[in-house]
Amino acid sequence: YVWRAAVAYLALAAIVPTSINSLRSHPNPTRDYATAMHLAADFQRGDSLAAKDGQSILLVHGARAPRTIVLFHGFTNSPHEFQQLAAALYAGGDNVFVPRLSMQGLTGGDADMLGEVRAEALRDIADQSVDIATGLGDTVVVLGFSLGGDLAAWAAQFRPEVDRAVIIAPALGLSHVTSPLQ
Repeated sequence: YVWRAAVAYLALAAIVPTSINSLRSHPNPTRDYATAMHLAADFQRGDSLAAKDGQSILLVHGARAPRTIVLFHGFTNSPHEFQQLAAALYAGGDNVFVPRLSMQGLTGGDADMLGEVRAEALRDIADQSVDIATGLGDTVVVLGFSLGGDLAAWAAQFRPEVDRAVIIAPALGLSHVTSPLQ
């Protein structure tokens, strides 16, 4: 009986669509370097509570580059996770933006604060990051690890400005299906 119930549950989960209306993109892409830099400065002001080495990273060459790369760090981490990779990409001629994700890398942060992370806040960060990247370079590449991989996948799906996405170990799952069944 349990087996049949599980199969019926999975079948129902497969045909009942998941609403993602709250996760739709709200794009406002920039087309020039000055506007992108202004938006990046606004974004970085939100890092005032970030721990040392927890702030967003912006490495730019003073003008639009042929390519801009956005690096999304993993859950419970910070932009520092990609500091060396960002520096190497920058040295290769790319403009690089590593945004700090919601409730991550905070001074005095704890596990309770991580419970306040919301999908809509992460969506906003991904949207803002792509908006900034469009003004920093001609081609936009997003790369994400773990939770950041989810953001890179979201950006690739919902933002046509993203030319390439690299998704590493995303925390993807099936909707309507409990964790033990996944």
